[in-house]
Formats: sequence, structure tokens, C-alpha cells
Amino acid sequence: HLGERDCSVQRRHQKVIEEAPCPVMTPDLRAAMGKAAVDAAKSIHYRGAGTVEFLLDADGSFYFLEMNTRLQVEHPVTEEVTGLDLVALQIKVAEGDRLGMTQEDVTLSGHAIEVRLYAEDPTNGFLPSTGTVACFNQLARAGVRYDTGIRGGQEISPFYDPMIAKLITTGPTREAARKLMVEALTDTALFGPKTNRDFLIACLEKQDFISGDFSTAFIAENFTDEELAAPVADATSLAILAVRHFVCDHAKARAKAMHVPQGLVNFSAEETLRTPYKLAIGEAETMLSVRSKNPTHYAVHIGEDIIELTIEAHDGTHMVLNSADKQFVSQAFLSGETLYATIDGKSFTCSNMLMRNATADETGDGSRVTAPMHGKVIDVFVSKGDAITTGDRLAIIEAMKMQHEILAGVDGTVEDVLVAADAQVAADDLMIAIDTGEA
Repeated sequence: HLGERDCSVQRRHQKVIEEAPCPVMTPDLRAAMGKAAVDAAKSIHYRGAGTVEFLLDADGSFYFLEMNTRLQVEHPVTEEVTGLDLVALQIKVAEGDRLGMTQEDVTLSGHAIEVRLYAEDPTNGFLPSTGTVACFNQLARAGVRYDTGIRGGQEISPFYDPMIAKLITTGPTREAARKLMVEALTDTALFGPKTNRDFLIACLEKQDFISGDFSTAFIAENFTDEELAAPVADATSLAILAVRHFVCDHAKARAKAMHVPQGLVNFSAEETLRTPYKLAIGEAETMLSVRSKNPTHYAVHIGEDIIELTIEAHDGTHMVLNSADKQFVSQAFLSGETLYATIDGKSFTCSNMLMRNATADETGDGSRVTAPMHGKVIDVFVSKGDAITTGDRLAIIEAMKMQHEILAGVDGTVEDVLVAADAQVAADDLMIAIDTGEA
């Protein structure tokens, strides 16, 4: 056997974080658990790669759960601590060759952690998220490994599992691997569909995880609804977003323009040019302006307040800024009118409303029931003319192997049903119209 992996951080029985070795494993327990796994495989004359899962009790007792007759998603952490290529070994055995090693040849060195990057929205009940990947820039650094099949410009559809990438970090100790994972996630620019990137960072920074003292109830015990809510941008965050927007805007403008001497960039006849923005994050809108003193020094005016920012490093989507002697790490990418950004591991999506045309029909009274995600309509429970009350079940949508109920948000009468079972819907498609009786 090749040692163990701890997969206790789960949500809805789906693994979220895995690591090797297990933080509470002892040599005696490893030997006993490994022998049980090997004996189970021998008893059925099993030949090939396989994974035996056990449940470990608080008193050290362990119980057989299941055997997967394959490599698992989290096999990279075993590869990292053993130095073995499990895929190559699996093929070697399938071809009839011998492994060419004994149990004494298997040694564990260091610690590895893997996180699963899911296309889902933790701020909205972990609903699946689909759409085009606007940008995916990975951190190139020793000890950091990405296993993924996506890239910028690719579409994330509702037809498959929500996992879009695996990120693995390795270090001499568990704490080194954990800190590197937080850094790697912070420096990963993955924008477009909502992901669980921020949630993963929050998990890794919980004291229970740091100590290694946790169970399969880790998420339920460590996160409240308030902690899962979308982050609120304070004045400094708004200033950073404004500067990032400003820098992206000017880079695009200069790319389209003829050569402009550096001394004339941001020139104004009276004083340094101030560029106005009306940043919208969700339903909140903030008027502010950005003044560029030089290519690395900015002043952001928000009402009567002025926030000074200095760019200390800038490389593509990555930027390090300083404000009031505090350093901030940010990733950002401007896609059309939408700025995707992170600030110290917290994600924000904003738009400059001064550049956006007013959208038609922004009814938000609950009378227009729209699809919350791309998916397949499994069932529709109402018909035109039906009387409904708040909370009534209207339909069920399936996306990424999960079913989601669509509930009425208002009392009224069904005015129209625009979908049927087995239909495919896109996010924000109108499904059901409700007449609330209000003129």
C-alpha cells in the first residue's frame, strides 16, 4: 500500500480538500489500516490500482466504507509524498507487468494538500455556476501543481461535474503546504463563472483545519450563513478596484492609440486628470474618481475621503498595492464592461455604470421567475391560471448532477409558463410569469 489520504473536508459527501499523510495518523494505525486494505484486495484476487476507504473513529477504531477499483481524484497528493507516478504504475500493471517494488520500498516524504476548484457559488447556496472562463492564470512556483482541462475562453457547461481544476501544493511540513496553498489560491486568477476559490482559502485558514483536529462535519461546524455571504467592499477595497479598472482602461486605450509620450499620459491643462467611475457591485453603486499622480501612485476620491495607493508590483493580472502602510495582493481582469478582481483572496465583480447602457426590464418584484443557472428542467409543477403562494414549489432544475427547487417568491396567479420538463434553460432565462394583481 502507498499510505493514506485524509478526505474529511466534504460538502454533501463531495470531497473538497484532501491531504497526505493524514494529520492524525500514527505508524501503528497506518500499518493496521494498510494491512486491512491489502487483505481486502487479496481476498477477491484484485489486481490493479484501487482505493479502499475507511471511517476513523475518535478512539482510533476504523471501519470499512467502500473500495473504488480505480485511482481517485485526489491521487496526486499520494504521488507527491511517495514520488511515484500512479497513472504509469496502473498502466504497467494492466499490461501484465509487476510493480517492481515491495512495501519496504514505499516511503512518505513531506506533506501534500489538494483542493478542488468547483464552478459553484458559495454565496448562493453553492449553486452550480456556468459560463465562459474569462481568464485563468496559474501561479508558476516550485511545490505548486495544477491538474486541469480548462483555459481562458472555454465554456463551462451544466452537463458535467462542477470540478474544473485541482490545485496541489507540497511542502516539507503540513503547515508549509497549507501556507503555500493559501498563497497559490490567492495568486490564481480564475475569472468568469463563480467558483469556490474564496471558500477554499477560508477553510484553510480555520483554526480547526490548521490544528488538524476536524471531522466530516468541518464545514457545518465552522461556517455560518454570514461567513458564506459575498464580501462587502470597504473604502480601501473600492479604491483598489477603481485603480485596477483605471489601469486596465488606460492600457486598452493606449493599445489602440498612436504613440503617446509618457509625459503626456493623463495630461490635463489645469491639474492631474481625474477620471470618474460609478462602480456597481451587486446592487450597491459608488461614485468616485481616480487621479493618477504618476504610473505607480494614485489618489482615489470617494466623497470627502481621499485614499492614496501605490503600486509596488504589476505583472499581467497580478498586482501588489500599498495603502496606509498596508500591503494588498490583487488579481484582476477586465472582460468587456465587467471587472473581475480579487483583493487578498476575496473576490469582487464590478462594472463602471458610466460606461454601461441602461438595461431593459429590471423587474425585481418576484413576478418574473428566471433560471438561476444553466441546466435541464426536470419537472414543472404549475400551469397557467394556477393560484400560488410564497414558497410554493414551481419547478426543479438539474445542473452538474444536483437538483435545485425553484420556489415562488410572491403570491399571485401563474400568468404564463415558458418551460416544460426536459427543456434546457440558460441562466436568467424567463421560466414562469406571475400576475401579482398589482397594477
